[in-house]
Order: sequence, then structure tokens, then C-alpha cells
Amino acid sequence: MKIAPICAALTAAAMFVSPLALAQHPGGHFGDIRALVSSNPVIEADQTALDNAFKQLRTDARSGNTAAIAGDEAAIMTALAKLQQDRASLRAAVQSDTAVQAARAAVETDAMAIERDRTQLRADEIAGNRGAIATDEQTLNGDENKLRADLRALRTVIGGVTF
Repeated sequence: MKIAPICAALTAAAMFVSPLALAQHPGGHFGDIRALVSSNPVIEADQTALDNAFKQLRTDARSGNTAAIAGDEAAIMTALAKLQQDRASLRAAVQSDTAVQAARAAVETDAMAIERDRTQLRADEIAGNRGAIATDEQTLNGDENKLRADLRALRTVIGGVTF
């Protein structure tokens, strides 16, 4: 069973899964927003600007250019503030975007199907039902593949959200 890729995919969905949905997934915690939000070009540009500001600070610090460090720190703070503002704007836009909500619902449905599949697989393993185990594993693999596809679709939709 390939659980690690699915865990990573579920972790990426955290920002866009409701607390109620999380409560319905025993042991399921979805985690990191960056994997989904970073697909938005505005956020990507903000992150690149922040990364470049940090690189410039490191370069100036290594070269001993202490006069430029204050300006570099100010550039970092400006880039960070813009990134945070744009992330907040994106979150608000995502909450009201019907395409994102539909894609998010598909991801939640897939996650619940995977939980059901795992529960059924475990029950069949305990019962020693070898024929059902093979079927359960195929069903689980199919639902995991559907989740991956729906997460890609969610990233694409979020990438297209304007704010």
C-alpha cells in the first residue's frame, strides 16, 4: 500500500478543508497551505521576491556590506507584508469562489472514501477474507488516484483565482 504520497496530498489540502470535515476524518490532519496556495501566480511572485530579498541580505552580510543590511531587512519586511496580505486576499477570494468550493468538495469526498476504504480493508484483513482484501486494495488505489487528480484540479483552480 502506498500511503506516503496520499498523506502528503492530504496534508496539502489543509487550508481548504473545513473543520467539520477534519473532525470526520479520524486520524486525518491535512496540514500545509503552501502546497496549494503557491500555485497562484501572485503568491509565487511574492514568494520569489521574499526569497530574493533574503538572498540579497545573505550576500551583503557575507561580503561585509553592513551599510546595505538595514535596507535589505526593510526589503524583507516589505516583501513579507505583501505576501501575507496577498495570502489573506487569496484566502478570502477562495472562500467565495464556486469553482474552488466544488473542487474542495471533491477532495473532501475523496478523503472520506479513502477512510472508508481503509476501514473496510482493515476489517477484511482481520477477518482473513483474502478475496475481499484484493478488491479492497484495488478500490483504495482507485480512490487514491482520484484524490491525486482532484488535488491537481484544486491547485489549478486556485492558480486561476484572481483577487
